[in-house]
Amino acid sequence: MTRPRFAFLGTAGALASAARDNTSLVFEAAGAAILADVGGGAVQRLRRLDVDPLALTHVVVTHLHVDHAYGLPSLVRQSMLLERRAPLTVVCRPEHVEPLRTLLSVFQLWERPGAFPIVLAPIDLAVGAIAVAGGALTVRTAPNEHGAMPNFAVRVEAAGAGAVVYSSDTLPCEAVTALARGAETLVHEATYLERDRKPGRAVPHSTAAEAAEVAARAGVRRLILTHLGPEYHDDAAAVVAEARGRFGGEVEIAGELASYYF
Repeated sequence: MTRPRFAFLGTAGALASAARDNTSLVFEAAGAAILADVGGGAVQRLRRLDVDPLALTHVVVTHLHVDHAYGLPSLVRQSMLLERRAPLTVVCRPEHVEPLRTLLSVFQLWERPGAFPIVLAPIDLAVGAIAVAGGALTVRTAPNEHGAMPNFAVRVEAAGAGAVVYSSDTLPCEAVTALARGAETLVHEATYLERDRKPGRAVPHSTAAEAAEVAARAGVRRLILTHLGPEYHDDAAAVVAEARGRFGGEVEIAGELASYYF
């Protein structure tokens, strides 16, 4: 039986480059898959990872910044062209149900005659609340801190194989630390480095050092850094070095189209 895995469709922050696309992950176990955040080339990238797009049962849209949500209409339309019939559940913040319905409606994809059903499923805002259950993968969630944009982190548990926590754009926060306790791996954004912090400027993102501190407090074994700012796409060593100064476990930069195991 194939081991449960997670893989990166992209690893960049809001600005992609030739080397890195916008951050998105797929979690896969027992023939089912869950996509966390969705860029414009999701179907093509899933296929490059040998994940059948029709195996997706859920798409998690953590928040409505463009780089995390803009690919949803394309994914839905291409799934129609692939003759999907099974429902697809889109997990999101309660505040984002109507905007996502509107987004799909703009492209005439919402309640399209003859198309597969799309279910918009708002999360419970309690830390650790269950958003997906009943299959090979269980998803729990926790709100995180991304300034004025409501956002949330996810904890994906594979039966008998452990847990991975993914926190997209966020300042360091206790909710993510709590969600990650007992998990093997924390995937955390590291948009910039401490050396580039601008005095007096509030940026609702984490440095590599801050991500490492969250990992240390949560007690995870492995920290994978993602959502890199463009100036670090070719300077991964500096990002890893900063994180290793605050966290004694395994540290690495997420690889484009790279697979990892629970």
